[in-house]
Amino acid sequence: MTNRSDKNKSIKVIIFLILSLFSTTAFASKITIAIQPFNKFSSVDQKYYINEVKKIYGDINVYFLPITRLPERAYYKPRNRYRAEKLIDHLESTRDKKYLKVVGLTVRDISTTKDEYYDWGIFGLGTISGPCCVVSTFRLKRNTKNNRTKFLDRVVKVINHELGHTFGLYHCPNKGCNMEDAGGTIKTVDYTDGQFCSDCRRKWLNVQKLLKGTSNN
Repeated sequence: MTNRSDKNKSIKVIIFLILSLFSTTAFASKITIAIQPFNKFSSVDQKYYINEVKKIYGDINVYFLPITRLPERAYYKPRNRYRAEKLIDHLESTRDKKYLKVVGLTVRDISTTKDEYYDWGIFGLGTISGPCCVVSTFRLKRNTKNNRTKFLDRVVKVINHELGHTFGLYHCPNKGCNMEDAGGTIKTVDYTDGQFCSDCRRKWLNVQKLLKGTSNN
C-alpha cells in the first residue's frame, strides 16, 4: 500500500519529470552556442561578448565554458603561434553535442595556410557550415592600448564573422557588411558597423528557420 506521504512524493517526482522534460525541449528549440576560452583568457568581458553575439544572431543561447589549455599539437614552434585549423579540429573533437557551434577564443597568435603562404597570421578562422571556429585577440590589440571599447568591438566583430561562416555564410562583396573579407587588414574590421548587410541578414534568417525547424522535430 501507498500512504499519503508516499503519494505526495510520487506527485512531486512526476511534476519534476514533466518540468525537466519541458526545460530540455525548450533548450533544444533554441540555437545554442558556446564560447571556449583558452589558457589565460580574461573572464571580465564575458557578459559583453554574449550580449553582442545575441544582438546580431537574435534569439539564441550563448554560454561561456570554463577556460581550458591550448592543445600542444596545434603549436607551431617556428613562429611561436598556433595553427588555426588544428585548433578547430581540437574543438570539433571535444565539443559537447548540445552546443550547435563552439567558438574558440585565445590571446595567442594564430595562423593558417593562404595561397602560397604556409603560415599566414589571421584574426580568426571558421569552416563553412562546420561546428567550430576560432578567434585570436592577438592582432586585434594593435593601437587599442588606451581604447578598450575599440578592442572589444573588434573582438565581437570577428567572433560574429567567423560564426557566420559556420552558419554557411561566405565572404560578402558588400562594403561594410560584417561578412566582408578583412583581407588581412584591421582597417576592414574597424570600418564595418558589425552588422550583416540585407543580403547576409536574409541568408541568416533562412538558416535560422531551418535550424529551429530541425531542432523542434
